[in-house]
Amino acid sequence: MSDALVQQRWDDEYKRGRYRNEPPIPFVETILVALREQPLFMNRPGLYVGCGSGRNYLSLVESGLNLYGIDVSPEAIRQLTEQNPAAASRLICGDFRSFAFGGSPKFHSCVAIQVFQHGTEADAVLYFRRVADLLDRGGLFFLRVNSAATQVYHRHTVVERTALGSFTVRYEEGPKAGLCVHFYSRDELLERTAGRFEALLQPREVVIHRAPPQSGSWAQWGAIWRRTDTD
Repeated sequence: MSDALVQQRWDDEYKRGRYRNEPPIPFVETILVALREQPLFMNRPGLYVGCGSGRNYLSLVESGLNLYGIDVSPEAIRQLTEQNPAAASRLICGDFRSFAFGGSPKFHSCVAIQVFQHGTEADAVLYFRRVADLLDRGGLFFLRVNSAATQVYHRHTVVERTALGSFTVRYEEGPKAGLCVHFYSRDELLERTAGRFEALLQPREVVIHRAPPQSGSWAQWGAIWRRTDTD
């Protein structure tokens, strides 16, 4: 999957107004409730992976979180900076899988909403490994990601199925045409977090029925983990 194609697809989506004027998703409030119960995490540096143009990121920052943001789309970062110029010094245009965060201190929280589904099973493995490496011990990991229970709508090709019940498609049409997207089973989420995290909120599946003329349903997992292992 070409990095240039991924960037182009997302730049095009944001230029067309993707997520513009849309409210934060309900999972944002779940994050805030969890952090208010542990207020020390509100001021400690965290990382929002796939911050986009700010639909969810800005709501978290405006609620008092000290969050850095990273996104592959220059257009998304541009739009986010326009909305909140004060956040510019904490925004990074880059790929989370390969970006070098340098000698910065460990993050105390990581938020990934609908981003760790982009790519294949190999990318999924890398996403979770990077979170564990970047989070300080005791740090909180907030995840919302595609569920394998999703009824995939746009024309696609299934390119892999895993022994854990997950699968990956390559879209042949729609806004993600040419891109691979991964759909997680509960077993895969438990496998990816085993040994390095403990669950504060076990993976919880939410099913959303598509509005006509689309059909079928879209399912997402939401979960919260704490990093427990030592470096």
